[in-house]
Amino acid sequence: MIGFFIKKAFFDAWDNLIGLVVSNIGFLAVFMIFSLGMQYGGASSLMTLLMMVISIILFSFHSVGVANITKNYTDYKRVGFLGYKEGIKLFSTHAIFLSIVNFLIITLASVVMPFYFNIGNYVGLFLGIITFWILLTLLLSIQFYLPLMSRLTGDKPLKTFKKCFIMAIGNLGTTVFLFTYNIIQIILSILTAGLLFNFTGISLANQVVFKLLLMKLDWLDENPDENIKNVNWEDVLYEEKENVGHRTLKNMIFPWKD
Repeated sequence: MIGFFIKKAFFDAWDNLIGLVVSNIGFLAVFMIFSLGMQYGGASSLMTLLMMVISIILFSFHSVGVANITKNYTDYKRVGFLGYKEGIKLFSTHAIFLSIVNFLIITLASVVMPFYFNIGNYVGLFLGIITFWILLTLLLSIQFYLPLMSRLTGDKPLKTFKKCFIMAIGNLGTTVFLFTYNIIQIILSILTAGLLFNFTGISLANQVVFKLLLMKLDWLDENPDENIKNVNWEDVLYEEKENVGHRTLKNMIFPWKD
């Protein structure tokens, strides 16, 4: 599965490269708004908090709109700006809930965990370690929030959030791999000034992984006697491999050599 995931994620991104760049410009705009707010807010803690909240809300709503686009990319569809607007319209409550979760993550990472570790005793160390594992669990699980939202559209935000933990725990190896893959994307996005990879690339990767995991679950439902450790990925991915096609980097760069 992992090998096919990398291939599909790459070619889904390549086939929709302009859309990914445009979506990433939106994320860069959010960061620019936050930076300007920090610059002109000066030493005012209230202004800092206000700009952080506004930026988190903008980031979350943009993420929801982009998620609807990347979900369609994984289904080999291009929905453009209409898909973006549709995503925000359909999932506005999910965006609000995501804003709260994102605020919690930032608070845990930037305030709570450093505070505990700076106490300087065993109690602070213990609480800091607990906070770290809570934060890591949130970061691993939240990867499935937007894919769950965009594919299981009948769920309320809280139900979607609960299912994130079920998906993460039930597919822990894949979840950790995806997290590592997304960290690499963040590093690569720095090298490309945020135009490539970035949060749109992360959104796309999360959608691809979730789609493949859903296909695995569907296969297990159709084959109830099979053990989950013995999933026949050739059967599971057959149709998806046909949709992606027999593509390589060589024929992508030098198509005339086919």
